[in-house]
Amino acid sequence: MRDRLTSVPPVRAVMTRDTSLTAFGDGGDDDEEPAATSAASASDGDTDGPDPVRPTSRWSASPRPCADCGTRTQRAWTDDGRLLCADCKEW
Repeated sequence: MRDRLTSVPPVRAVMTRDTSLTAFGDGGDDDEEPAATSAASASDGDTDGPDPVRPTSRWSASPRPCADCGTRTQRAWTDDGRLLCADCKEW
């Protein structure tokens, strides 16, 4: 026999401006305690967590100078805490 694909009508969810997020899934348990913040966990000396997120580049509407060559660029890449243009960044 030959496999047949059946046509399934699309499901359309109605979402109004006042729809709460709990309408889309389990709203969680209101009795749960909030997760510890990074400041609270850092004060406990817990260093087993993930490394903090560090940006790899920065974009600015007004061009800024490269830390190495001084070329003004809108997109700068981070390298050891310095903002560099694409030509000075070691790839």
